[in-house]
Amino acid sequence: MSSKRMSLIKYRPDIDGLRAIAVILVIIFHMNGSWIPGGFIGVDVFFVISGYIITSAIYPQILAKQFSFNEFYVKRIKRILPLFYVVSLSSLFFSYFLYTPNDFSSFADSWRYASSFIANIYFERLSGYFAPTSETLPLLHTWSLSIEEQFYFVWPLALLVASKYLSKKVFAVLMVFTLFSLLGYSEFLSLTQPGAGYYLIQSRGFELLIGALLSILFFYKREKGISFSKHIYQLSGIIGFTSLFTLAFFLDKNSVFPGVNALWVAVASAMIIFSGESRTTLLSSFLSQKPIVLVGRLSYSLYLWHWPVLAFYRYYNDAFTARDALICGLITVVLSVASWKLIENPLRHFDLKKRWVYLFYFILPVTLSIFAAKNIASNDGYPERFTDEALRLYQTSSYTYDEEKLDQPQTEDFFPFEPYIIGDVEKPVSTFIWGDSHGGHFRSFVDELGNEFGFSSLFGGLGGCPPLLGSDLVKHGEPEAPCSTRNNELAELIVKTKPSMVFIAGRWAMYTETTRAVGEKGSRVFLGDTSDYTESIENSRRALKMGLERSIELLVSNGIIPVLFEQAPSYSFKPSNCLIKSENIPWLTSDNCDLKVKDMELRQKYSNQVIKDIVKKYPEVILIPVVELLCEKDICKSQLGTVPIYSDNNHLSSQGARALARKWLINNGKVNKIEEILK
Repeated sequence: MSSKRMSLIKYRPDIDGLRAIAVILVIIFHMNGSWIPGGFIGVDVFFVISGYIITSAIYPQILAKQFSFNEFYVKRIKRILPLFYVVSLSSLFFSYFLYTPNDFSSFADSWRYASSFIANIYFERLSGYFAPTSETLPLLHTWSLSIEEQFYFVWPLALLVASKYLSKKVFAVLMVFTLFSLLGYSEFLSLTQPGAGYYLIQSRGFELLIGALLSILFFYKREKGISFSKHIYQLSGIIGFTSLFTLAFFLDKNSVFPGVNALWVAVASAMIIFSGESRTTLLSSFLSQKPIVLVGRLSYSLYLWHWPVLAFYRYYNDAFTARDALICGLITVVLSVASWKLIENPLRHFDLKKRWVYLFYFILPVTLSIFAAKNIASNDGYPERFTDEALRLYQTSSYTYDEEKLDQPQTEDFFPFEPYIIGDVEKPVSTFIWGDSHGGHFRSFVDELGNEFGFSSLFGGLGGCPPLLGSDLVKHGEPEAPCSTRNNELAELIVKTKPSMVFIAGRWAMYTETTRAVGEKGSRVFLGDTSDYTESIENSRRALKMGLERSIELLVSNGIIPVLFEQAPSYSFKPSNCLIKSENIPWLTSDNCDLKVKDMELRQKYSNQVIKDIVKKYPEVILIPVVELLCEKDICKSQLGTVPIYSDNNHLSSQGARALARKWLINNGKVNKIEEILK
């Protein structure tokens, strides 16, 4: 019986063909998301295939009591790790020479987690409001490898326990229950915590399980001699393949995913695998063609190489055309073929005792990788690699007020405002700053004014929480209480203490457009109020305008002067990094680091008009015209004089905000109005 069971595991070229389809979808999507909007589902196809292949290999062995954890993990180690280390070390090499210190440190952190098989956990933690753009993360794609590796630790043990202690019926019921539980949890996480839903194994496990259960069904089908007609296999393949490609173009990055949408991808993939079992269908014949099979056999190499190639190429080239895609594609293919022939296959089949495999393929590389990554992070990404001017630009742009404020005197008298005193610390607190993280980045601006005119201030607010009264952040049709509660608390204290001025700032365009800058991570941001919590651009714009008017009205009616900041323009890249790269390796950077005014207006036209309308309606408001200060003629500047303005793609650095304040003090005729207020 055991030999019969073992013989049922036969090579299926059509599955390699399906791997080819999956990796092509992923690569095209990563090159340009508009070409195949749902191309990311290729990863989900890989998950189903992995569940199917691994279970097909180990389930008969477990039933025949021939399974060896030792043998299983040695094969997995030899299959996965050698090429991973080659790609990781290649990424380390290029990161060292090309990346700014902060990006090199980010790479080191991701490398450490990827080497520990928990890259998905690391990237899930980075998927929130201040997530770095993907251009700095050449190992971003290893999150999916970590999920598969975690599956390899859990699934064999689960099958072993089930075969020993559970009947077939109980096992079947348990697996169905587990499948639907994991699916439900995946949908829940995708709706409530999109980052966790996307990256964690508990929301992806059902996809691997679908492939695994398909393998088990095949096993018992064969044992019982059950057969289906050729038409069923043909129909399954047609439906599965058509569904897969429909989903690839129907889904996009704004779809709720994984959850139920990933279920359809997994089912379509399973139908394709089922169709190929007969080896007689048109689809299996197509997928078994030698060129397609070759791409499938290269799929692991192609997957591992393509993203670092794209990441490093884009790091110095913001524009990415079809020509650039062709160049990156050719580089990826050359590296993949070379590594497949010279590294992946030879080391996979190299005859070595198991203990040496663990030592040389696993223990030593993992240990050295973690040690090297920690060393890079502890040395702040080795900034001494850069020229003196590039280093100055880096240090200036990376220094934020959050570091600066720690040396400031504190007061505990105005909670929930932060206790760090801004401006003239010898004077009593007489003004406040109210806003989200864009309110936070104007603290050094206000610090300049405070020292110039002799007043002090405090900052209050939360990141991603606009300073609006009566308008709420909305998620799944419900208001998010923490933001609204904090705004109400701040407003209550403002009315109670009656400061002379309140500086108000926000990332206004993020709320009016409901999206972040191009290339920036994070979910959409919607606003609403008790009259309407619909998640739409129109409702968000209405809620922002009304909420900001309510905030201004509150101040004006209490005799408090509002000082309203326009939003600093957002970039699709990090302008400070662009300046540093241009200084350090000028021949690699073709684009300048400024933003075209038309691109700023495309995103901020509506929010800028809202600010102008409010200033017109409330003559008491003092406007800080940030756009006018930063934008001249056709461009918005990335630096004032020699000072880089930004710390990331949308937040001002501490020195950048100070330079902006000094320019406003020189240029703006309303400064006397602030002096009069303070007197």
